[in-house]
Amino acid sequence: MTAAAKTSPAPLAPIVKTVTVPLDPRRAFRLFTDEMSDWWPLDSHSLSAQDGAPARRVTVTPAEGGPVFETKPDGTTAPWGRVTEWKPGERFGMTWHVGQPEETASHVSVSFDVVADGTKVTLVHDNWEALADTAAARHTGYETGWNMVFVTRYGTAARMLVTA
Repeated sequence: MTAAAKTSPAPLAPIVKTVTVPLDPRRAFRLFTDEMSDWWPLDSHSLSAQDGAPARRVTVTPAEGGPVFETKPDGTTAPWGRVTEWKPGERFGMTWHVGQPEETASHVSVSFDVVADGTKVTLVHDNWEALADTAAARHTGYETGWNMVFVTRYGTAARMLVTA
């Protein structure tokens, strides 16, 4: 075994979160991407919130390579990542580097699968090795963070669409 192999940390497992929503896959996809500002907790989980005020919105550009960014209260924007996969009603993927340099991006992908109760939406957050020394701590934070942001907030927004 080489010295590099002895000191390399074990790879971190992808974070996987699943929620079933009472929407068809195309509508579930639109809610996740086009309407992210409606369910994302911008008052607590945005770069602007770290500065004391919620972001105005988050924008997902609907094309591979397009930017994902937040609009701050003063109208300036801050990058969150880039779209890596855009298949409405099927799959969405993006690099994820909120508040970090783009070269340290992890990756988030979301799939939308028909089930008896609507759509099973599965979020996978991986590529933790890009975060080097901060990977383990950030992985722990996102493990619980995605429960609130994705499972609770996105799931609740989807159910509210049906009861509205």
